[in-house]
Amino acid sequence: MESVTEERVLEELQDLDPERWFEVLDFIGYLKERGSRHEVRAGTRELTARDLLESKLVGLWADREDIEDSVEFARRLRRQADHRTRSRQ
Repeated sequence: MESVTEERVLEELQDLDPERWFEVLDFIGYLKERGSRHEVRAGTRELTARDLLESKLVGLWADREDIEDSVEFARRLRRQADHRTRSRQ
């Protein structure tokens, strides 16, 4: 397996259509949030509704003009992620 470097990530990003960069940023945000969520669970408490409201997830897509139906958009992203996961197995 080839090692992942910052240079390689940037090269891949440059090869990606710039109109899809928002998806990359959304996914990076997801990974960051997932990391902090796991840290909380590994600690002494579970996440609360306040934790969610104070996170950057609520309203994440509020100003997006390219998303008409946020529920369908989220479903499509989950299907794409599921397809990537299954194809790697």
